[in-house]
Amino acid sequence: MPKSLAALLLLALAACQSSSVAMAPPGQDAAGKQFNPPPPGTAAVYFYNPAAASPVLNVAVDGLNIGRLGTQTWMRAEINAGHHVFRCRGGDSGNSIWLNLAPGQIRFIDVQMLPGQYVCAIRETSPEAGRAGVLNGGRALQS
Repeated sequence: MPKSLAALLLLALAACQSSSVAMAPPGQDAAGKQFNPPPPGTAAVYFYNPAAASPVLNVAVDGLNIGRLGTQTWMRAEINAGHHVFRCRGGDSGNSIWLNLAPGQIRFIDVQMLPGQYVCAIRETSPEAGRAGVLNGGRALQS
């Protein structure tokens, strides 16, 4: 086998292994995809990684780690209303956004780091884009 092909296969294998995270049970995945309203006084925030290839990314809210996203995975967090900082970390980089959450809201945050990028991206998306990202992915097990 030519060396370049062997190197390419090893790189592809490493990418697959580096993007896997523990997954939630199927019942939790199905329940989250119903997009039910959050409990009183809180907002529901869906974090999702729609990328087909991405390293594992850590997600934190106000400095508290809530879980890890791999490729095409998502998590839901119910967070008290108010101002919050949302952060992604991947490799040696990180990025953050600030959002003000109102009680009863459902918000969607796209978290990803595409191949060749050195900093993870975190941004709020529309409900339509967020729902599509969640429906196309699997629920990651949260910390």
